[in-house]
Amino acid sequence: MRMPSRAIVAPALVLTLALAAGGSPLAQAATVVTPSQAAAPLRDDEAELLGLRLLNCTRTGGWVRADGTCKGRGTGTFSPYVRPLRLHEGLSAEVAFRWAGELVLADTCGHVLPGKPVLATRLATAGFGGTPYGENVGCSWGGMATRDMVIATHRAMQAEKATHGGHWRNIKERSYRQVGIGVASLDGMTTIVYDFYGG
Repeated sequence: MRMPSRAIVAPALVLTLALAAGGSPLAQAATVVTPSQAAAPLRDDEAELLGLRLLNCTRTGGWVRADGTCKGRGTGTFSPYVRPLRLHEGLSAEVAFRWAGELVLADTCGHVLPGKPVLATRLATAGFGGTPYGENVGCSWGGMATRDMVIATHRAMQAEKATHGGHWRNIKERSYRQVGIGVASLDGMTTIVYDFYGG
C-alpha cells in the first residue's frame, strides 16, 4: 500500500508526516543533504515517553488536546478501544531512534533514503521479523520545542480519523502489540519515528 506524505505548514515551522504500513514501506525519493561530519543526533527519552502516552491515549479511545493532555483515555469515547501498546526499548534504540538519526543527518523526512535499508530490512536486522509492522514518521524544521513538535505530530496523525488515513490506521491497528519510538534532533530539525510491531 502506498500512501502520500502530508505536509502542514505553521509559523516558523514545517511539519511533515510520512507513512509506511502493512509490510509495504513507502517508496519515495528523498533528497539527501550532506551533514556536518562532527554533528551527532541527540536522543530525547522524555519526548519518546510523551509520544507513547499520546499514542495510547488515542489508541484506547481518548483524544489528545492541543496542550498534550488526554481526554477520555481508556474509555473508547472518541474511537473504539484498542489495547495500549508496550514500549519496546530494543525496538526504540535499534530501529526507531537509528532511523530518526539517519533522517536528521540527511535533513529529510521519510521511510526511504538512498543507500540505506528499507523498513523491513531495518527490522529484520535488529531481530524483529515475520510479523505485521508499520511506521509513522513526523519531522519539523525551524527550532520548535521538542515537546510541542511531538504533540503537533501526534495531533496531525490523530486528525486523520476523519479520513481514515494511514497514520490513523497504524495508531489503531489491533495486530500491533509493541512500538519503538525514537526522537532525534540536530541543527533545528527534530524527527519522531514510531515503529509498530505485532510481536
